[in-house]
Amino acid sequence: MSKHPLLLDTKPVSYMIGNGALDMSEKGLLKYPRIIMLVDENVEKHCLPVFRAHLPDVKIDHVITIKSGERGKNLEQSIHIWDELTRLQVDRDALFLNLGGGVVTDIGGFTASTYKRGIPFINFPTTLLGMADAAIGGKTGIDYGAYKNQVGLFVDPVSVIIDPIFLNTLEDHQWQSGFAEVMKYGLIMDRDLWSILSGQDYHQLEDWDKIITKAARDKIDIVHHDALEKGMRKNLNFGHTIGHAIESYYLMHDKPITHGQAIAAGMICETWISSKIFDIECTQTDEIVEMIDLNFEKFDISEATIPELLDLMRQDKKVREGQLKFSLIRKIGKATHDIEVNMDMVVDSIKYYINRNSVH
Repeated sequence: MSKHPLLLDTKPVSYMIGNGALDMSEKGLLKYPRIIMLVDENVEKHCLPVFRAHLPDVKIDHVITIKSGERGKNLEQSIHIWDELTRLQVDRDALFLNLGGGVVTDIGGFTASTYKRGIPFINFPTTLLGMADAAIGGKTGIDYGAYKNQVGLFVDPVSVIIDPIFLNTLEDHQWQSGFAEVMKYGLIMDRDLWSILSGQDYHQLEDWDKIITKAARDKIDIVHHDALEKGMRKNLNFGHTIGHAIESYYLMHDKPITHGQAIAAGMICETWISSKIFDIECTQTDEIVEMIDLNFEKFDISEATIPELLDLMRQDKKVREGQLKFSLIRKIGKATHDIEVNMDMVVDSIKYYINRNSVH
């Protein structure tokens, strides 16, 4: 483990990553005349005391608490946040501090960016998913109806502070959820990271500081070169076209699952599609599917759900002129994007997921 956090100043965003990042953030926070913090009820109970213990001189003017989970990432909660900011007479010199997982940083960035046409915000991710992915890159937004991230903006935070100390508060299913995104970086661009992870149950991994730093740097590198997702950033969507449909399906049927569970299933389907389009070596396909199966239980989806999943995919942000565009892998560690895939192949990939045997 590194003894000091990694500091990256990639204009316009600065990053602190690693053990001690929380303590080192104090100087930057003290320059703001007023700080409003956003948390959910779980973060308020488990992570806010850690924040206060490490930064006793940082005065938080007010804490806004929202409901945890994807079902809370909606317009109603946004209005609640805007109402609180208005009631507190928050001006544009104040800082909005998002302390939490992906839901908090998504909705927090969105509401901060739209309140009075934008107040500065900083992300302090407290989950593995947030540290490796969601808090980085300036994507903010909320779900609308059954559709994931249907309303939102690209707006960069002032900085992102990633300290693994918060992972001590994390429940197991949230570790697992974030692990799906970590695996994704290994598959789309970082063969070295995949080598660290491959064949491992996430419970067995130890050097999380190194793993988080590698995954975070992978995403920072991509978004620094393609902030608005016009090219290579689209590679980050691997597993997400089908995965988001699965996540939305379970949310609609009042059986919410974690983001990582859905993306893991999506990566199996989209690995199968990749293997058909790019003729990936069967040993690599097997390695990927076996690794995901080792860490995620298979969903009990029936073929009767496929039409509904396809309808959800047609609302995906990657649809262009009625055609689904996929991000796929050519091999482990190399991805590509904007690949047209016909619906018959999408259906076959979901059937593959449903009918295959898993190790669980």
